[in-house]
Amino acid sequence: MRVQISGTRDGVAWPAPGEVVDLSDAEAAKLCGNGSASPVAEKEKVDKAVASDDDVEKRGPGRPRKS
Repeated sequence: MRVQISGTRDGVAWPAPGEVVDLSDAEAAKLCGNGSASPVAEKEKVDKAVASDDDVEKRGPGRPRKS
């Protein structure tokens, strides 16, 4: 979004300028056409790795890490 739009869309407040919102192609074209939004490339899905206690290497104090 390039500007703040007041009110809600489908019961959710519009995102602040700089944030991203998923819209239909027609609605996105309308907002981009009037300068309220800019198109963004489709985001790649990014998986976040989260280590569990079982995945964490356990070393005693002072033991150097193996290269």
